Amino acid sequence: MKWYNLFSSFYDSSLEKLYFESRQRAVELLDLKPNQTILDVACGTGANFKHIKATNIEVSIWATDFSEGMLQKAQSTIDKNNWENIGLFQADARELTTSFVKEKTNKDLSFDRIICTLGLSVIPEWERVLDQMLGLLNENGRIVIMDAFADKRRFNTWLVEMVARGDMNRKIWQTLEPKVDNFHQEYLPVNEIKIGGKLFAATGTKK
Repeated sequence: MKWYNLFSSFYDSSLEKLYFESRQRAVELLDLKPNQTILDVACGTGANFKHIKATNIEVSIWATDFSEGMLQKAQSTIDKNNWENIGLFQADARELTTSFVKEKTNKDLSFDRIICTLGLSVIPEWERVLDQMLGLLNENGRIVIMDAFADKRRFNTWLVEMVARGDMNRKIWQTLEPKVDNFHQEYLPVNEIKIGGKLFAATGTKK
């Protein structure tokens, strides 16, 4: 966590341009409707918020990250843009249950949509975290995962894994597919050399 607290100070300036359009596509796949409640897991600096806000659909956003530094950066972005209806709370994603979320937010929350971008390639016990997220979804709720995968190992694969403390060998979409209905997966147009592999988006609705 200490590394991500430091990483937060230069994450946006060093990497965010590489992922901007992919985040935009991930938010499109959420298929947002008015008055829905969204959970952004491993929200980092809050880079998804601007894409959600750009839809001009009135929704409530709750976002969580393990890193205090990332959350501080996210709150700064919220304040700078005068965004409303965004709440943040710190959490280990492995502990995300209904009761845990209530303890952290003091609210009885249920989620129509959950998004996790570039999180499951980094989080330990990611399969458990995926199950926790699905458990938080309302009936027919939608989950969207956007993440990186290296089908060919390159120097930048190693570099990204070292910087992000991640593992780009995880075929996350294959684990998601049997757990959801209406599964969809696509690769996203990115510079694979720069990010060390492919970016994919995978989505489905709660069974």
